[in-house]
Amino acid sequence: MRAPIAPTLLCGCIGAAAGLSAPARPANAGLLDTSQSQVSRRDVMAAGAGASLAAIASASPASAASTSGLASRLSQRDPTQLKNSVFNIPPGPQVYPDFMRGEWGVTMKYRGFLFPSQSIPKEKVVADVGIPGFQKVSIAQVGDVGREVANYRMSIDPKSGLDDRKVSLSTSINAHLGYDAVREVLYDAKDNPNRVSIDFVPNRTRNANRVELFCNARESELVDASASASGQTVFVCSEYIRQVTFGLSQEFGVARQVSGNYAHFWTWRSSEGDPSTITGNLLTAAYLDAQDPLFFEEPSRPVVVYSHDLVAKRS
Repeated sequence: MRAPIAPTLLCGCIGAAAGLSAPARPANAGLLDTSQSQVSRRDVMAAGAGASLAAIASASPASAASTSGLASRLSQRDPTQLKNSVFNIPPGPQVYPDFMRGEWGVTMKYRGFLFPSQSIPKEKVVADVGIPGFQKVSIAQVGDVGREVANYRMSIDPKSGLDDRKVSLSTSINAHLGYDAVREVLYDAKDNPNRVSIDFVPNRTRNANRVELFCNARESELVDASASASGQTVFVCSEYIRQVTFGLSQEFGVARQVSGNYAHFWTWRSSEGDPSTITGNLLTAAYLDAQDPLFFEEPSRPVVVYSHDLVAKRS
């Protein structure tokens, strides 16, 4: 079992949209143990101190196309900027820019986590088993948040710029769990871009037989190379997700149902002189559910933020 290590988390990740450079990642920065250990994932997280908020907030924000846009907010390196969002108008599908369209093989590397709440002690947070990320498949896109490396496929239509979620979700979940867990992904971006149904091979994945994803809001911004500090074209996008997970319960004939709320904040950067490679970051902010006893102590800000580094190569 890997020893708990306090990771360097969001340095270079929240600010990635602005092209800020990141410090070197420690060789043993992988924190959550994904082996068959008696130590729970929450216990291991509790042992890690996480990154310093002061260190995250100290970097100067770099230029962005809009001072109020998503890229600018991410460049502030402030977890309080990752507030939950509730919109009454259903968002449209996410359309990706030209430099991201095509077939990709993506390598996702776990970077670390942060407990940003100033109102709820860390000990209370890690004791709350319902928070997304504390159990496998509680965040569908990152089925095991602490897995050090996962390789999956991303397919973006060259004409429409729409992501094939059937490909990206099924291959990512299988890669994070380490076996073929997904039986079918039901998704039609043109019919309803805000709902995804994921069916798992029966009785193979302990925490999930079926997952329903509902997207409540999206935001995106394309920052031209001339406006970014790195000199690279940068695309940032976010999705606010409500996930309902159905699985086996201890009561015969009664399905286990767990709801969770989280948001993905993606940053993708073009590679100068190499269109076959793009790099990026994924921040996942986990929020408390409205039914959680702690909800009114932190109703809109994240209680945990996970970070992953991304490298995609054309396939």
